[in-house]
Amino acid sequence: MWRRAGCCGDQDARVKQVKVDDVPVGLVGLDTIFEQLHRLGKRPEGAVGDELLAMVEAQNYVPRGAAEKYKQALLVEYASFCAEKAQ
Repeated sequence: MWRRAGCCGDQDARVKQVKVDDVPVGLVGLDTIFEQLHRLGKRPEGAVGDELLAMVEAQNYVPRGAAEKYKQALLVEYASFCAEKAQ
């Protein structure tokens, strides 16, 4: 299971820019989320999108109507992260 960081504790406060529907959006904690999923052997496909979205929503605001677009953008970013790790 993935770990949720508290609002102030050991939370990854770095902001990573992700394009959601061609609009740059800053998300907190994305590097930590990607590392956690990668260590668990999660591949950037299928239900991992739902897990990614839930983890991001724990630390970031995601507009209700944009959740699917965020999920797709997160999967693209996570796939890129995994490809870099494989090198």
